[in-house]
Amino acid sequence: MKKTILLQILQNYLVKIPGKKNQLDKGFTIIELLIVVLIIGILSAIAAPSWDAFITRQRTRTVNSLVLQALQKAQSEAKSKKVERIVQFRDVSIDAETNPSTGKPYNDPARFQIYSTSKTTPIPNSDSFWQSLGANGEIKSGMVTLVSGVCTDENCTAFNATPNVTFDYLGTVSQDNVPFIVKVSTPDDGLKRCVIVQTLLGGMRTAEGDDCP
Repeated sequence: MKKTILLQILQNYLVKIPGKKNQLDKGFTIIELLIVVLIIGILSAIAAPSWDAFITRQRTRTVNSLVLQALQKAQSEAKSKKVERIVQFRDVSIDAETNPSTGKPYNDPARFQIYSTSKTTPIPNSDSFWQSLGANGEIKSGMVTLVSGVCTDENCTAFNATPNVTFDYLGTVSQDNVPFIVKVSTPDDGLKRCVIVQTLLGGMRTAEGDDCP
């Protein structure tokens, strides 16, 4: 699209220059084409960082949305089936075990599992019920980091690493588990989003940037 617009501008410019009509009919000179290529290169160099930043924001937003959906699903199942439901998150930064069949870490991208208290723990990485937060392949290895835990204060400025939170048959959370946070960030922690289970009733909210620890 940019190239088409630039070529049209150049054509209009050449048409206005006396003696250029015959040259225009024959096409552009090498110098003129080089100028167009240079302009396109400059515009691309300017746009590239902004585009990369946009894509990175989208990745963290996508994973954060999937985390929220996982927590809401567990809470909904707990209330509808009148049983406890536990959500556990697992990231390569916490468990870097490699899948022998693929040679890649099990938990990169991060994964989660919803299960009942009757399930034997700790759950092995090879368990088939783990679900990926890779957004159907959109999130690749090393793009996003996930950590979870119980906040040490109401504003959740810091937290103690804990991989799971439990919803009882009413969909509520024990006092020892709130506020519970799942933070999604870039590997350098430059972009942060999070989901916080804020209240004993299981109320949740999302936050970003400095509002996440």
